[in-house]
Amino acid sequence: MAPAAAAACAASVRADPPGILDYGAIHACLLGGDRRASLPALALLLLLHFRVLAAAAGTHFSPAVSRLAARLRLSPSMAAVTLLALGNGAPDAFASAAALGGAGGMRRAGLAAILSAGAFVSAFVVGAVALIAAPFAVPPASFARDVFFYLLAASGLFYIYLSAEIYLWQAIGLVLFYVFFVGLVVYMDLDAEGKAVSTTELEVVNGIGRVVMDLPVTVEDRKQQHPTLCTMFSKLLQSNGSFRWGWFTRCKMPPGCNTTSYLGS
Repeated sequence: MAPAAAAACAASVRADPPGILDYGAIHACLLGGDRRASLPALALLLLLHFRVLAAAAGTHFSPAVSRLAARLRLSPSMAAVTLLALGNGAPDAFASAAALGGAGGMRRAGLAAILSAGAFVSAFVVGAVALIAAPFAVPPASFARDVFFYLLAASGLFYIYLSAEIYLWQAIGLVLFYVFFVGLVVYMDLDAEGKAVSTTELEVVNGIGRVVMDLPVTVEDRKQQHPTLCTMFSKLLQSNGSFRWGWFTRCKMPPGCNTTSYLGS
């Protein structure tokens, strides 16, 4: 081992390790300070970390969030801005707090890490997911809303970073901005749930011919038991002037929809 590498190794051993693995000691002691050996080895170690992180997220984090969202009856948008945001942002929050706190804290690095994490997620992660999982569709209104609020928050944080100081009203404003965003997501989800309408195609085939109808079924109808049957027969009774059947139809329906309908004349 070269004298410079030996001195670097001794300094790394004397210093407190910054984490679970001391990468400086790995480079200086284990690999002898040779960059041609340490760079590929550390790059492979970084890829291994990403693989372990992905496996942990797929095995533990994602199923836990899915179960919590199902138990709490959260929509995908609500789960994204609350549970997923908390899980994804917790490491950034702790890392930034560690960088900003203490006498030897790196304050600019703490704020820059937040912006860098946002750029990494919105660029690399979105691009990688699009390459792997495409094609897929996203709701235009929700996507435009999320991008708009993200740009507003990033612009405010960028202004604070340029000024190199943050006031109390700015910190409170950022927290209230997120609360307002969550409230808007809740309002849009509730409004969409009340107005959502789907189309059910009804086909009636008998000896005379075939009838195809588009029947609107609201979300409120879905909360009832077998709601489509009531809607179907109501629509057929309204259309008996155009189509004639010479037979009776008796259907067994949920409470509130028990009837014997005569279709045709």
